[in-house]
Amino acid sequence: MLKRLLPFALLGSLALPGHAGLFDDDEARKQIAEIRNQTESRINDQQRRLDQIDSRVSQKLVEVQGQMGELTQQIAQLRGQLEVINFNLQNLQKRQQDLYVDLDGRMRAMEEGTSGGGNPMSRARNTQLEAEAATAYEAAYGLYREGKLKPAMAALNGVNSKYANTQAAPNALFWLAMAHARTGDAKSALLSFRKLVDAHRDHPKAPDALRAMASLQLDQGNKKAAASTLKELLANYPDTEAAKEAEKELKKL
Repeated sequence: MLKRLLPFALLGSLALPGHAGLFDDDEARKQIAEIRNQTESRINDQQRRLDQIDSRVSQKLVEVQGQMGELTQQIAQLRGQLEVINFNLQNLQKRQQDLYVDLDGRMRAMEEGTSGGGNPMSRARNTQLEAEAATAYEAAYGLYREGKLKPAMAALNGVNSKYANTQAAPNALFWLAMAHARTGDAKSALLSFRKLVDAHRDHPKAPDALRAMASLQLDQGNKKAAASTLKELLANYPDTEAAKEAEKELKKL
């Protein structure tokens, strides 16, 4: 009897290690799966954190860019205000000079025993015309500063047409040219800048007009014309800031 049962007992003892191995493999697979899940969870968590950080950084960059845009706009407004102040100062100095000339004329007329009424009246009319031109220019330039380019161009062109012989005319021409350039009309801008330089060669904005012309010509790919304009600037206005920049630009061509 025992001899008959012995083979079955041996088979049973041999089968036990095989089942134990199967259990060990299942447990190992479970642990590997758990480790994989934990790793994926950590990776996903890290990715979410990175996404959050990226989102915050992007938001900060947008805020910084917005602040830079505001600062740029404020600087442009301050420059515009400074331009108006400088123009008003020039106009005031001109009025004072006209007043001194007028008083001197009256004194000379009195000394010579003449009425001297003609010249003072003419000067008074000129002073009034300068005041009207200054008011019209300030209004037109205000439109330009606000970015209202089409009405600004119409107003600046009106100043140049109606008050061509006043101090406001060259300033109006300069900003008219700038407005044309900003709207993409390089041809009209170049014509206005050239008119300013030819008609008001001694005006402080003449060298800036030449430099602006050269920039427009370079944008058009016309290096020869740009070089000629820069040389004209250096020849006629050698001691200006615009000339210093022109010299640098010429070296690049």
